[in-house]
Amino acid sequence: MRDPKQQILHWCRDGDAQAFREFYRAQAGKLWKFLIARGCDRDAAYDLLAEAFLRFVKNVCRDPREPVALLYRIALNLRIDSYRRGRAAPWAQGVSADDIDAATTPEPPEYAEIRGVLSTLPESEQNLLLMRYWIGLSHKEIAQALDLPEGTVRRQCSEILQTLRERLNGDE
Repeated sequence: MRDPKQQILHWCRDGDAQAFREFYRAQAGKLWKFLIARGCDRDAAYDLLAEAFLRFVKNVCRDPREPVALLYRIALNLRIDSYRRGRAAPWAQGVSADDIDAATTPEPPEYAEIRGVLSTLPESEQNLLLMRYWIGLSHKEIAQALDLPEGTVRRQCSEILQTLRERLNGDE
């Protein structure tokens, strides 16, 4: 599989539809899971996913340097708009791993505790952790998606993880 930047560059410059399909296949599932974790119901997540890719297609060729960051920035803005319209909750309450992930692997019991602690964090911190550790975006991609300095993203991720460790160990 090619690098996402290369896929989009091939699509923008050469009209390579296969490159765009590869990018879509690599990103759509991750983005959908992110939207579900951010409180969208399944239908809203599919709607936001489609709208995010539509806006992405209209804009990415102007500046294709960081396509993943652009896609997530668009999706986050759409998700905020959806929340304001009442189609998304601030955090996915009572959503199991099976609801979010198509995998049939049962959720370990400690996940419920971790999810409970995560729900106590501010939404901005939840977004950072989801984007970094669940979706697998780099610090650089997150920084570009959230319009923050990369060093700030690194520091905040480290501080949030420390907070989680303390809360999970009862050291609050």
